[in-house]
Amino acid sequence: MELTDIQRLAVAEAMGKAIKEMTNPRGGAHGAPTLRTECDDALRADFEQDGTDRRRIVINGQEVGTLSARLSKPESGTRVVVSDGGELLYWLRNSDGGRDALGRLLADPKTRQAIVDAATVDGELPDGCRVEDYERPAAWLGTTLRVDVKKVGAALGAELPSAVVGLLGGGEE
Repeated sequence: MELTDIQRLAVAEAMGKAIKEMTNPRGGAHGAPTLRTECDDALRADFEQDGTDRRRIVINGQEVGTLSARLSKPESGTRVVVSDGGELLYWLRNSDGGRDALGRLLADPKTRQAIVDAATVDGELPDGCRVEDYERPAAWLGTTLRVDVKKVGAALGAELPSAVVGLLGGGEE
């Protein structure tokens, strides 16, 4: 059966809605696992175990796409860290109008680093601080899925209904 453009649009929209939840990288309803999250989790486990960062997707012997890890860039550098909170607090209280509130902020490591970052913007190393080297390894950010629609259609063409093959463009190679 030959479909009109509007019929093809309706079929495509219905298919898209029917499988959207299956491919949602953020999970399904109420955070339920989806096929995509399960594949992402498997790749992440392989990455954490042996460094595998991509999977080729092959259907009927034909490569149709990849699932690849998205990673942050590894970091290394130099930063200012607190070596003596008391000296830093003295410096903050006695230079450029620091406030007592800074003492409360210094108790929390998250806000302590923010204060140090702000205090060193102009290149001054406050009392009670030292410079040290650090490294942060690459961190997992998620995955990227690339699939060639026409290759999938061609690879599965004989196994799919002709309406689906037509939507995938697999019959035109």
